[in-house]
Amino acid sequence: MKSINFYKNSFLALILICFAVTSAFAGDPYERVNSKDMKPHFKEAEKLLAKRNALFSLDADIKLGVGISNTNFELNKPDSTGQLNTTQSKVGPSVGATLSLNFFGFGFTTGFAYGNKGFKSENGQNTNLNYFNIPILLYFDFNVGQKVRVEGNLGPYFGLLMSQDANTLYKAKNFDFGLTGELQFAYMFNKYMGVLLGGNYEYGGLNNLSNNELVKKMTTSTIIIYTGLKFEL
Repeated sequence: MKSINFYKNSFLALILICFAVTSAFAGDPYERVNSKDMKPHFKEAEKLLAKRNALFSLDADIKLGVGISNTNFELNKPDSTGQLNTTQSKVGPSVGATLSLNFFGFGFTTGFAYGNKGFKSENGQNTNLNYFNIPILLYFDFNVGQKVRVEGNLGPYFGLLMSQDANTLYKAKNFDFGLTGELQFAYMFNKYMGVLLGGNYEYGGLNNLSNNELVKKMTTSTIIIYTGLKFEL
């Protein structure tokens, strides 16, 4: 219960930080383009920047969220302890940063993400799998009005096992291959900065994460809800 409260408090703290930072930078620096005091060479720079943004853009996102994860087992033989026969979802933190290259509304996204996966057994004990994921995704976006942007990602990810609980009955492989889909909304305070709210789903273990004789096949399912900051470079 203490760990869940910690994740909730961290999530709320990030939301407050996001709004505090974005409020500080809420003004659009290019509003002065139409000002009488704007020098001619600055106006030309703005025109060039507008042409570049019409062709491509580069976005950096920083995300902090909460993941609800479960692990699915197909056993070779009955589990005498009962810990793997019936499992429940567990809650864990998720932290990541991504970089998206966008051409005419389509492009590619990559980056890194830390994810806490695993399951909760019948006796209430949490079993943790900590992964470092690298996604390679197809990207799309479109605008809703002048301030709101809808963005999506879909594709594979590659995960590296950082650690797992030492008392687990099973052993997970050091490498995870899975699929992920993401949908997020960005409210842009200006041309360079905005706040994020989104979610994604991960299906892991396409390569079968099981690494012992008891478990024939092991996969993971994770739903992540997050907030964060967007920077347009």
